Amino acid sequence: MYQERREKLLATLPENSITILMSGKAAYNIGDERHPFDVDRSFFYYTGLDNENLVLMFVKTARMNQTILFIEPFDPVQAKWVGGKILADEAREISGIKDVRYVDSLKDTIAMYINHYGKLNQFTLCGELSKQEYDQPWPVADLFNEIRRYNPDVQIRNIAANTTRMRLVKDADEIEKMRKAISVTNAGIKAMMQASRDYIWENELEAYFDFVLKSEQTEHAFHTICAGGKNATVLHYGKNNQQTKPGDLVLVDLGAAYKYYNADISRTFPVSGKFTDRQREIYEIVLRANKMVMEVVRPGMTTRDLNNKVIEFYQQELPKIGLLQDGKTVRDYYWHGVSHHLGLETHDVSLFDEPLQPGNVITDEPGLYLEDEGIGVRIEDDIMITEDGCICLSENIMKEVDEIEAFMQNR
Repeated sequence: MYQERREKLLATLPENSITILMSGKAAYNIGDERHPFDVDRSFFYYTGLDNENLVLMFVKTARMNQTILFIEPFDPVQAKWVGGKILADEAREISGIKDVRYVDSLKDTIAMYINHYGKLNQFTLCGELSKQEYDQPWPVADLFNEIRRYNPDVQIRNIAANTTRMRLVKDADEIEKMRKAISVTNAGIKAMMQASRDYIWENELEAYFDFVLKSEQTEHAFHTICAGGKNATVLHYGKNNQQTKPGDLVLVDLGAAYKYYNADISRTFPVSGKFTDRQREIYEIVLRANKMVMEVVRPGMTTRDLNNKVIEFYQQELPKIGLLQDGKTVRDYYWHGVSHHLGLETHDVSLFDEPLQPGNVITDEPGLYLEDEGIGVRIEDDIMITEDGCICLSENIMKEVDEIEAFMQNR
């Protein structure tokens, strides 16, 4: 599988090029304490390896394609303290890459290829150079700029779009892993609903979800949102440290990650097990919006198109429940998008306004947030685009009002 992905990427790369992908390093926190390591997802996508300080290199010329993996040397002293580095044979077995070298030879290897093949043809250095912030450090760019100081004719090319187009379409193995993550998430939500009661603390509810994930040998896809009452009107509320009150709705936005593939689910339920008439009224509109998205989505649409459909739906429905008065608009009650791509990252790689195609996995997450009434509702499912619509991967996670109430009354 990893070999096939690498070959597909190689076919998109220019001749006379060196392409570099890095697994990354854990940053230091305080003193000698380090943050947990989190592998670069594109590096993992092409290798199946999740170790620190590894480098994947592709060399492409008119005469040959070569793939090289650089690893750290094994240090027996370090192994006694924090565990050993991956061994060459182990790296070969997992990744399928036969040419494995040590990372301290990386720069010399790059220089050798540039000097050998770059005399007659200009060489290109390729890497993923996308950033979330302008001043975010990017080791690949730092390496490329260092090389250009000595080889000013070398060009630099960003291949983020190449990798993104591949990662956008999930294969059967990826879908299977995401289904597993969604299944564990479902079990965690049920545990929270079973434990829910008046005056329970948000972080106490969160702990029930955490226990299920650990018990199932999975990780968190992202920091859990567990928001009671008015806190649910804050989109990315994350403190989870308030005590709920009788009559509160609890909005949870959470997900398990299985072998780096993520679930992203939102559900809203009454802390005491019974919706008020007003809560049910608002909830049912969001639920209908959620179902509407699945009915209309087709290949060729964009996530922007889907969001516009939700806004149009709300414009018709919100006046029926006393909203959109005194100059208020839909955006006063719903201000985020209805979909984003999902996969190796919770907000997975995507291309702006790229039309949806079969094999894409996106979220379907309409919401309504009424701060004055202390009500926030979001219902989020994970759906896979098909040739003529979609499949809901999270269809087994309850979301009907009657089903939620019946489940919670039978605790």
